[in-house]
Amino acid sequence: MNLPSLYSLVSGLLSLTLSSCIGESGVIKLLSLDNPDALVVTQTGSNSARLNWRDNCSEESCYYVFQSKGTIVLPLEPLATLPANSQSYEFNGLEPNSDYFLGVQAAVEKDNRLSDLIFAAVYRTPHPEDPPTEEDPDPNPIDAISFNWTEVPSDGLPAAIKIYKTDEPLSGRPFNAWYAIADPKEVNVRVLYPGGGNKATIDQQAEGEGNCLVLINGGIFGSAPIGFALLDGVQTPWRLVEEDNWAVDKQYWGPDGKLHTVSRGLFGVDRSGKPGVFWSFTPSSGTVRVYEKPIPTVAGGAVQKEADDTFPCAPANWQPYNALTCGPVLLQNGRCPITDKKTSKGYWETNYELWADDIYGVKQLADRTAVGYTPEGKVILFICDGRIDASKGATTLEMAAIMKGLGCEGALNLDGGGSTGMWIAGKGHINDLTGGDRPVMTTVGFFSK
Repeated sequence: MNLPSLYSLVSGLLSLTLSSCIGESGVIKLLSLDNPDALVVTQTGSNSARLNWRDNCSEESCYYVFQSKGTIVLPLEPLATLPANSQSYEFNGLEPNSDYFLGVQAAVEKDNRLSDLIFAAVYRTPHPEDPPTEEDPDPNPIDAISFNWTEVPSDGLPAAIKIYKTDEPLSGRPFNAWYAIADPKEVNVRVLYPGGGNKATIDQQAEGEGNCLVLINGGIFGSAPIGFALLDGVQTPWRLVEEDNWAVDKQYWGPDGKLHTVSRGLFGVDRSGKPGVFWSFTPSSGTVRVYEKPIPTVAGGAVQKEADDTFPCAPANWQPYNALTCGPVLLQNGRCPITDKKTSKGYWETNYELWADDIYGVKQLADRTAVGYTPEGKVILFICDGRIDASKGATTLEMAAIMKGLGCEGALNLDGGGSTGMWIAGKGHINDLTGGDRPVMTTVGFFSK
């Protein structure tokens, strides 16, 4: 349909033509900011829907969202004003069996600069007699493991960060663990990397920054990080094994002797501090895509194709700014994707990244490090001692249950064993140091804003 009309917003009148129909997107051309794109509408209830978009603008002061039933109704006024860097909005009170235009626009309010007003495809609300959409049942439900945690006094930290410790047994075994929790709105969550293939201890990396508050070890490494990290938007160097022409960022040798395509478990925060746990894929240097499903690589099976716009699913509408890869993913959208099942050939069914048994091993006790986030957006940094009389450690499945018990929606296993460590401002290194203060390649932690 074509709707020549006048559009009034903030100041003045602008001529427009809108072309839109079911399955297509409409764009109202306006002024000078970079446009949001990748608009997706998802039904969230019988009378509600969520609009997601990609924030392509770095200078907006806010976002406006718009709603119009059936057609564009003039004058078109914003339904709501959202903070800068917003990437979603939930529309409530939508009438059943109706068509809606749902749109978004970046704005700088002080000088009336605007992006184009972008509409998603026309959204049809469900008929009231349509059965509600039910979420798929959890294929691998796990019970949360909870402890009595004692707060650790930390004079060197702001009140926004809390540290807790437990020495309660785990599955009847001695166990010592610590976690730090903070809101990214109050502290910065950042990743560190010494660069150039160099390593440095957690203590050295923390003390070298000056504004570090809490730091834990990060990803698994050899002569370089396995996978990659993002430091304030800058990706660690692309690692191509030139003599064999394969890239460790997206391929890995399996125990079956095959070079498989793999996605990597990733934890990070976007520019606004919103945390996420996904599987990532790097098709080329400097290009990172994240997915809510892994490439279904299984040792002993066929080599999978590379991730794309539809495989293993559509990329998520979230872009990491500080992030690191490791694995396995312990929780994603509240679900545990790992199991202790093996294939008929004797390989782990859900070891999608082909980690060695001492890393993935769902029955392997070890010192462990993990990072996760709660539904409210708080970030949790976790460590536990292992392989000593006072603390025998945890398995990966136990780690998933522990992070669930801490309220995590998403969680990622990080490097463990002798690399496990936590540094706290004013206290230094707090855990057992079983492997000494081992030099590591990447770290992740809380920093003062």
